[in-house]
Amino acid sequence: MFCFIIIFFISCAEDELLSESSSMGGNTTGEVAVTQTEGVAGCTDSRAINTGGASYDNNSCQYVPTACADCDYVVRAGDKVIDNDWINLPAGSTIGIKTGGREPIIFRNFHGTADKPFIFINCDGPVKISGDLPGIKLHNSSHIRLTGTGSADDYGIVVAGTRPFGVVAELGTTDFEIDHLEIKGTKSAGIAARTRPVCDGSTNRGTFVQRNTIIHHNYIHDVADEALYIGGSHWHTSFPTISECSGKVLYEPELEGVRIYNNRVENTGRDGIQVGSATRDCQIYNNEIINYGRNNITVHQSGIQINPGTVGEIYNNYIKGGTGRAIFLNGFDNQVYNNLIVDCSKDAIHIGDRNPPAGMSYRIVNNTLVNIKGYGVKMNSNLSVNNVFYNNVLVNAVGDVLKFDKKMDFDISNNFIGNNIEDAIFSNPQALDFSPVEGSPIVDSGLDMEEIDNVNIASDYLFHLRKSGQHVDIGAFERQVN
Repeated sequence: MFCFIIIFFISCAEDELLSESSSMGGNTTGEVAVTQTEGVAGCTDSRAINTGGASYDNNSCQYVPTACADCDYVVRAGDKVIDNDWINLPAGSTIGIKTGGREPIIFRNFHGTADKPFIFINCDGPVKISGDLPGIKLHNSSHIRLTGTGSADDYGIVVAGTRPFGVVAELGTTDFEIDHLEIKGTKSAGIAARTRPVCDGSTNRGTFVQRNTIIHHNYIHDVADEALYIGGSHWHTSFPTISECSGKVLYEPELEGVRIYNNRVENTGRDGIQVGSATRDCQIYNNEIINYGRNNITVHQSGIQINPGTVGEIYNNYIKGGTGRAIFLNGFDNQVYNNLIVDCSKDAIHIGDRNPPAGMSYRIVNNTLVNIKGYGVKMNSNLSVNNVFYNNVLVNAVGDVLKFDKKMDFDISNNFIGNNIEDAIFSNPQALDFSPVEGSPIVDSGLDMEEIDNVNIASDYLFHLRKSGQHVDIGAFERQVN
């Protein structure tokens, strides 16, 4: 494969270039600079009245407000524990959380089915939860959905100032969905979704698997630690010793089927989104992550932190303005593409090793990286093979474009690298529209997907057709040819 790198080193800093407006294309309630194409992006929620055949959700779903009178069971303000072993609701039941302020609540022992999940939803209006415990606990449950779509509000359930978490799914909870919540001011993570191993082995790795973890359309901000803490962090080793387990060696359970999308994350003390032990079918996409890692703790300050054991795809995310690395990869077999990263205080992408299986690769393709105060990519993985850095835009990086040992297996080709953003000829970078225009050197200058092994990117950052001209464009955005 030939090596083709477009390089410009002409002028200097563009640190004040980018505005605070969002380029999520309609995925959040923040300001929107550019919009996603119709058809590919639309409403994907089967509960919405306007669901269609779109592949990706663009925050256009519309919902009928939920009346408490239409629910199968209503949680009143004074209820603290709702246990289905006590109330015996059938699968598919809707549990309404009555509008108004309330203290934290626990839901446990609800086991629906894939076709008939239990629905926990605000009714008769919005709900606000506050107190000195986690706002909502989901315990020992499966096939459930916690949703704030029961009113006309963007986020019908608001969790504020709870400790340590806003929402926690644990103690064997699996096959769950959490959406349309606003979580703010928590003393630790906004959402913690992980089950720890216990002494009897019932939730140990090999016995329990956390399946189908779906978290979307939430607004999580001003939290002390992570916005999303998904899965465990110790896949590559045994779980820290539990004194009550008499020396028994335990391992955190694995996750299969993770979808984290269309979340708005702002002002986190630690990582914006952290995912660990997701060993099969993990996708993190269409999220907006701004001002992450405010506590400035070296190992806890990334926009997206991929912890050991995690595979899958990280794409179409907008990451801006944190204290640490935008994307930290400690998993394996990760594909990172179509991400827009701006104003990053350290490396845009950092890659490490945590016991990956043999033959695994990192594929960094078609990203746009602007104003990077560290390296474009820093590679510390000696064990991965066939790693690639193709079709990326990197403008105004203070450190080297790429940092890796010559012994590491890393192929570099067809990237645009420069210090002057004007040389790339973008449509409107002030409004975060990095679409190339006619005459841009990045148009038709990328490797086509059939030239890249194990990569097949069908659309760009805005879900436009990825190959619109003669060849694929460089960067996250594709110029659309009529």
